[in-house]
Amino acid sequence: MVTGDPDESAHASGMPDAWSPLVPAGPRPDRHDAGAGSLGDFTYGLIPRFLSARIRLAGSDPFADELRTLAALPQHPGEAFVERRLLSEERIDAPMPVRLWLGDELSGVVGFVPHGLEAPVDACLGRLFDRGRGARIPCAIVPTRHGIRLELKIGRAY
Repeated sequence: MVTGDPDESAHASGMPDAWSPLVPAGPRPDRHDAGAGSLGDFTYGLIPRFLSARIRLAGSDPFADELRTLAALPQHPGEAFVERRLLSEERIDAPMPVRLWLGDELSGVVGFVPHGLEAPVDACLGRLFDRGRGARIPCAIVPTRHGIRLELKIGRAY
């Protein structure tokens, strides 16, 4: 039973309210910076179904200035580098940072692979490694209504 008293932390069902102390404090993540992509774009073996399959990176807002600087370069960076997670990082579900190739050098971190889409990216990196190719995934810097983002063209990586 909900009494409307903010000191009570849950309904009779045991589910917490939005103002519950069980909800972590701190800034809420921006829903527009959560990344985008779908597991439906991949087959059972995590191979992209379409050449147009894309994954928009999450957590790009703090790196927006760097993305704008990179987009303003005469030669746009067209390939991204995603480091494969170690087993210890896999256990704690650590984020997978993404950097851009600038010739032979790497930029700083420009975003992270969205939660839940790490497996297709890791499978792509594994296939590239098995074929003797470098860990370079085609990408594009795209402006959106909510800022500038990086999209991995995962369908074109093969």
